[in-house]
Amino acid sequence: MTLLLIILSLVFFSLISSFFPKCKKVFICISIFVVISFYLFLSTNIFHTESFLPKKDFKCYIVCFNYYNILMDSFKKGNLYLAEYKEQIQYKEEETTLKATHNFGNKNKISFYLLDTSFYKNHLYLYFGITPVLLFYLPFNLITTLYLTDKFLVFILSCFIFLLSLFLIKKILENLTDISKISPYIIILSIFTVGFCNLLPFLIMRSAIYEVAITTSVFLLLIVLCLFYYYTVNRDNIKLKYILIFFISLFLCLSVGARPNNVFLIPFFFFSIIYLEYKENKNFKKLLKSSLIFLVPCIVYGTILALYNYLRFDSIFEFGLKYQINKHEFIHFTFKLKDSIVNLKQVFFNFPNINLTTLFSLAPTKGHSLGNEHITGFLWTYPLTFILLLLPNYLKQICKKNTNCYIFVLLAITIVVVNLIFTSFFGILLRYIFEYLFLVVILSFIMFLFYLNETDNKFLKNYAIVLFTIIFIYMVFINTSLLFCKENSFCIDSSSISYTKLIKFLF
Repeated sequence: MTLLLIILSLVFFSLISSFFPKCKKVFICISIFVVISFYLFLSTNIFHTESFLPKKDFKCYIVCFNYYNILMDSFKKGNLYLAEYKEQIQYKEEETTLKATHNFGNKNKISFYLLDTSFYKNHLYLYFGITPVLLFYLPFNLITTLYLTDKFLVFILSCFIFLLSLFLIKKILENLTDISKISPYIIILSIFTVGFCNLLPFLIMRSAIYEVAITTSVFLLLIVLCLFYYYTVNRDNIKLKYILIFFISLFLCLSVGARPNNVFLIPFFFFSIIYLEYKENKNFKKLLKSSLIFLVPCIVYGTILALYNYLRFDSIFEFGLKYQINKHEFIHFTFKLKDSIVNLKQVFFNFPNINLTTLFSLAPTKGHSLGNEHITGFLWTYPLTFILLLLPNYLKQICKKNTNCYIFVLLAITIVVVNLIFTSFFGILLRYIFEYLFLVVILSFIMFLFYLNETDNKFLKNYAIVLFTIIFIYMVFINTSLLFCKENSFCIDSSSISYTKLIKFLF
């Protein structure tokens, strides 16, 4: 089985790195390059590969839901809508579609279906937030005159998410333990695990508007966490501290423009900063100044989003969900606690199917009233999650060692809980799992490497290393197996490679 041999070669490569400690950085760079190369392979060989590179004409990307480019084009013409309603709504048994026309510059009007957009007062609006347009699509177009594609952006953001995840693991561990004592073997395996086992490959394969919103949100949240880390270690530098507080708030607010549920994270970061400021200096004026600096981006960007919503839907709180065009008719939909409970059960425990081709395959789900996608519970795809059962003990230890890291971990847990609860109401979907799994991966590795490095018992340490190696082989195998199984059929459409040949090669 070729896939198993490839995974064993990764283990062998990691083992070799232990014999050349002076070349550790070289091995780390090679490992990172391998992961990013895998991301590039998925982006350029699977699901509408013609839509990867930016081009001057984005009409051919309509099938990949390049709504952000359409909105950017409308912005440049002074409009807030994607298209104007021209034809009748067509109702089908399984889904609702709206056939609309849009005029691209001086070219002839073309017709296309715009699912998952919002229809209000005779206009189509983008349900997804405007942050990706303001941060990526519009600047890219103004500088290069080219249209940025969803696939290309998701690939770039995924690379940064991977790198920022490694950065956070490294920086937090530096404040808790002597990372120079961690074996290069374990470090290299950790890099591969973070790169292959956090569901990023699934998002890269099936890049469209949904994946753009999610990767943008996660990318911005990771920047916020990195800035928060630097804020905790640079509070003696007053000017830098205030700059960091401002940008923590700014990027956090921008993330709300990608995923509205992030608005619930703002109070947690605000009170964490206020707590640290109060603990360091009980001066009321300085505390007030820090509060105002944090609140300025919230007020400014919050006003922009509120005005954007009001001009489109006559309500500052409406992002377009109520008027979304699909089979669910959200204007009459009531979110139920039962859906959330069903979702939590499935995303944690749903057992993978076993087959004779890729061995593991995504299993069907049922019970959620909005969406039931083929998934596998992440306790099966990422069993290192179980180390989080030691979280209470871990928090006690790091609270004594470093209060800043303690607060950082609490904030990371808060993001996991908020995203887990919020997404549980909107269906059982793989892309939603990524919104909290990326931090579960980061936290689990911080804990695992911390305990491994702090353990003096050699037998226990060696046992943990052997166990982790076995778990690593299993995790990479099952995640890759699920990636290429036939139940992941959305990714097979319009592929420029032969799935049959690829599966035969790997399995």
